[in-house]
Amino acid sequence: MSEHSQKKAVITGATSGIGKAFARVFAEQGCDLIITGRRQEKINRVAGEIRKSYARDVEVILLDLTDADKTEAFIERLQQEKDIEVLVNNAGFGMRYTFTDGEIGTFEDMLKVHSTVPMKLMHAVIPAMKAKGTGAIINVASTAAFFPLPRSAVYSATKSFITVLSEAVHIELKGTGINVQALCPGMTRTDFHSKIGKDPNTFYRTKGVMKAMTSEEVVKISLACLKKDKVVCVPGFNYKFLTSIPRLVPKSILYKLAALARQRDT
Repeated sequence: MSEHSQKKAVITGATSGIGKAFARVFAEQGCDLIITGRRQEKINRVAGEIRKSYARDVEVILLDLTDADKTEAFIERLQQEKDIEVLVNNAGFGMRYTFTDGEIGTFEDMLKVHSTVPMKLMHAVIPAMKAKGTGAIINVASTAAFFPLPRSAVYSATKSFITVLSEAVHIELKGTGINVQALCPGMTRTDFHSKIGKDPNTFYRTKGVMKAMTSEEVVKISLACLKKDKVVCVPGFNYKFLTSIPRLVPKSILYKLAALARQRDT
């Protein structure tokens, strides 16, 4: 990133977890912030903490990315911004339904939030980044991007989309000064899982291949990967091993492993 005083970072889903951790780090690095979220009290608290701790300007935009009109207005706003040097597409949600049991409208919302809107936001900010010759785009995907997951079919499909899109756009932007990253964390201690009915006191594992990481650990590794120009960033050796499985085993075995993992998770 350049050193001018008005550099800005845009972070969607900054209310908690990984988004909040990114907001704090980029504020510490001297960025003013534009942060979005749906929960007014929580995101205003985050903004207040950052203003107090880092003396940065923090603009809060209450936004549900499934709201087409408000989202389009936000995208148009970003197209006019000239000082955006960082975009973090972090907003997202999970669900625990088979494809046939879930509501198609909910699946369409997931497609918007995880795939369509991040794509549009990238497209909106890249021209100004190219003009300045600097920028970073971090798309928060998931280790689910590497697996066809029963009961998370649309989730894993959308995360696969944003991962591949990140790779392709990164290649297209080579030499422009813009880095694009698909951040693919595994189990992370956020309120993501409590929203789908998981008890955080018993759900997160403290050891083994599914050991949970903190949001701060994930963000630290993401930024280290960004410095190394690493496009697909999988934090944690255990999750690097896990995501290597699809490349090493036949599809028939992969399907059985995915089905077995989901059975244990029910």
